[in-house]
Amino acid sequence: MRAALRSSFALVCSLTLACGAAAQTVLDPVETLNRINRNYNTLKDACQEPDTGAARGHYYCSGVTLRMVNDGPFNPWDYSPYAIKIGATSYSWIRKDLSTRILIHPAGFILRTPTDSMDLQLPVKEQGWTCIYAFDGGTGPERKWYGCGFFDSKEPPRKAQAAMDNRNAALAYGTCAEAGVSTAAQWTARYTGLLKGPIQYDQCSWNAERPDDWNAMIRVHESRVKTTNKDPFAFSAQVNEFMLKNASASNDGSENMKYIDAFIYNVNSTQNFATRGDQAPPKPENGLNSARNFQKKLQAQGYSVPILRLDFTKPPEQRFSYVAADQAIDLDAAGNGQPTPVTPPARYIASATWVERHDPGTGKNEWTLNVVPTAQGKASQASAQEAVYQELFALRGADSQWRDNEKAAGSMRQQLSCLVQHYPGKTEWNLEPFRPVVTPQEAAKAGCNPVPARTVQYIASADWVKRYDPGTRQDEWTLSVVPTAAGRALPNEQAGALYDQLFALRGGDSQWRDNEKSAGSMRGQLNCVLVNYRSKTPWNLEPFRPALSDGDTRAAGCNPVAR
Repeated sequence: MRAALRSSFALVCSLTLACGAAAQTVLDPVETLNRINRNYNTLKDACQEPDTGAARGHYYCSGVTLRMVNDGPFNPWDYSPYAIKIGATSYSWIRKDLSTRILIHPAGFILRTPTDSMDLQLPVKEQGWTCIYAFDGGTGPERKWYGCGFFDSKEPPRKAQAAMDNRNAALAYGTCAEAGVSTAAQWTARYTGLLKGPIQYDQCSWNAERPDDWNAMIRVHESRVKTTNKDPFAFSAQVNEFMLKNASASNDGSENMKYIDAFIYNVNSTQNFATRGDQAPPKPENGLNSARNFQKKLQAQGYSVPILRLDFTKPPEQRFSYVAADQAIDLDAAGNGQPTPVTPPARYIASATWVERHDPGTGKNEWTLNVVPTAQGKASQASAQEAVYQELFALRGADSQWRDNEKAAGSMRQQLSCLVQHYPGKTEWNLEPFRPVVTPQEAAKAGCNPVPARTVQYIASADWVKRYDPGTRQDEWTLSVVPTAAGRALPNEQAGALYDQLFALRGGDSQWRDNEKSAGSMRGQLNCVLVNYRSKTPWNLEPFRPALSDGDTRAAGCNPVAR
């Protein structure tokens, strides 16, 4: 049996205060894995502070609290500029009894539960949690009280908040109590149904420290097994939103470093979803690369935690897994409080250099990784192919050219395998991250250089224009869309494909992102124009318009106004 703690440094912890560590303690990664899987599968609904007996929210002793975040020139625990505007940062909470399987980013980190922290004599996150939404809450500056108020930019009332005596009582808050909503049935009656607005902005928040609110949140989340155009972010596969007050007014989120239990990546997804405050449209991202960068950044601050895989296709008992080869640092050597970056000796790769060059298949410049193997690499390319790939990935896998362009996970690995099998005499390997993953037979037929299938383009152009709107009596943003002949000829039932291309092209723009207050509005207008005015040029779509039923949108000439 491996010891639960690898470090022998003594820690002193008081249950009434946050623990403090004199030096870094490195937990056994397998013990961490087992504990996180156990928390995910333990359905506790009566968490308590051990010394006072005060009730706490489910997150305190059960489930997994995580924050999924992009990789970039910042620390993953830092507060984003948008989170600074809110005064709080968005997390999610997952557990066996939730059907969540879609996360907003491919990688992120897990915060240790307060109960586990106490048991391990590590720092305890006792305060800061404010509220939780059953689904994405569209949190922004419009929701006061650290993202938990009503979507109206007003300070929310507090008269209906029941008294609590736990250590986080002063911060915990929920508008559901103020709205007279205490059960899942009341929530459903108030926020769903004919002509109701989008749940993302209308829904109330549940108090982070009331067990009954957590139970209601779970029932609400699980009751919505499907989504609609009106509520694209509100169904059981989607995440909830759990708000944590920022510890500072700047982007320095270093207060949370000591609570990070593990980094994770979603093995089945490279997708980044657009979130409020984004400065650019989202791009696919390799979760393992990001998690490795996160791990190294945290170790540079004196903390070493493992990377775990998250796989929603596995049984709940195996939802998280640990693979030694995923780690970017040597967890066995850590534990002395000093960062220990690991640089594996070059055995197989003599050089690996990025070159940007024109590709005749795509008709544009693409990144190529020119790899020269060592003599050992050349001799071992077939017998130790995985080791060769792992060394190459450790050397260049975190580079933006690889990370941002390998849209089909496993593409670089497949190209290397194909070259080794069919061109063993080559002394240089040219690998391109943009290439698709195909069958081995198709790869061989393409000379190990498969080309992505060309996507039919439905949008010729889409440009933003600001113009006066007589309905609102002010200047509003209009997206002037010119479809291609293929887009104009799409059958009505394929309108979703048209919308997906338009959203990929312009959905990340601030004009769309910050002004579509009624979720699904742009989709509804586009559907209406395609069905009723497909010959019109251009198609003008306005994000400020409300999302109404198809009939009401058509009756308004596809330009509905708020009632």
